[in-house]
Amino acid sequence: MNSIIVDKHQSRHIGTMVGRLKFKEDFLKRAFLNNGLTNRLKASMYYYAVGICHQTYHLANPKLNLYGWDFLEYGFLEIAQQQPELLDAQHLVQLSKAELIQLIKPYFAEDHQPEKCTLDTLDERAELWLNMARFLTFNKMDVLGFIENSNHEPSYFYSKLPSAEAYSDPLQKKTSFLMKLLEDSKLAKFSNSEEIIPIMDYHMQRVLLRTGCVEVVDEQLKQKLQLRQAIKSDSEIREACIASMKIIAQTAGLSILKMNDVFYTMGRSCCNETMLCHNHHCEKDPCTLSLAVELGKHERCIFQDICKGATNKSYRKFWQPQIQTHYY
Repeated sequence: MNSIIVDKHQSRHIGTMVGRLKFKEDFLKRAFLNNGLTNRLKASMYYYAVGICHQTYHLANPKLNLYGWDFLEYGFLEIAQQQPELLDAQHLVQLSKAELIQLIKPYFAEDHQPEKCTLDTLDERAELWLNMARFLTFNKMDVLGFIENSNHEPSYFYSKLPSAEAYSDPLQKKTSFLMKLLEDSKLAKFSNSEEIIPIMDYHMQRVLLRTGCVEVVDEQLKQKLQLRQAIKSDSEIREACIASMKIIAQTAGLSILKMNDVFYTMGRSCCNETMLCHNHHCEKDPCTLSLAVELGKHERCIFQDICKGATNKSYRKFWQPQIQTHYY
């Protein structure tokens, strides 16, 4: 018996509501996607930024009101503008891990003071960074060359990139996210959208569990998720969430990649430690979902009328799987 099941009916309900949303064009006009960088440098920036991005809860620059991925975008854009050699594979393979760590610290610190760096697990992230560079030099190409060789086919990305440790996730979260950034920045247009695997990170898993799109049948697993206890594997949960997201996107009539603009941004602000349906305010100001979607005053969660967690405390207690991984 499966310990996790996909509630197809609830997934379609959610998908219907997503299909009614109006997306903000400005969300794709932010500096990380639109800047004066060459396409070659821009592609490299996305490749390394996505590759080292996982569990960025501690990454913060309060002075700039930038947290998590938002601060990572800011830091990588500064690197591209001020020290682009840190995005050049040929240069990177000549650096030691310790040297790279010292070079990147100021970009992820308030006032560029290295001692204030909030990018954690630097040893692991630097190793992933250097491994990504070695992957490119071994294959005698840069990121733009990789894109050109792919013919913009997702299958090429999914078959080749896992050779780089940073992109080795069997469920391909980072690879799909990289493809989204390439498409959003108009560096690529993927011809076969049906091949794309939904981006599935911890914020999105939390939203799908709380809304009831994914149901936990196993009581022991349910308790561990609700009490935020460590589990051995999260693969069954993530696979169910991916299946649910496919239903949601199909029902909404939108691209799989577009789902990230809804569920990731919602999970960061409306449905995190603070829940809009219960606490009556979002965790972030401005709400990250409101940056991507037209919401007006946004006094109620967009899913409040059909979300199981809105009326059931047991669903609100769900948290993402607690597992040590660099996959997402």
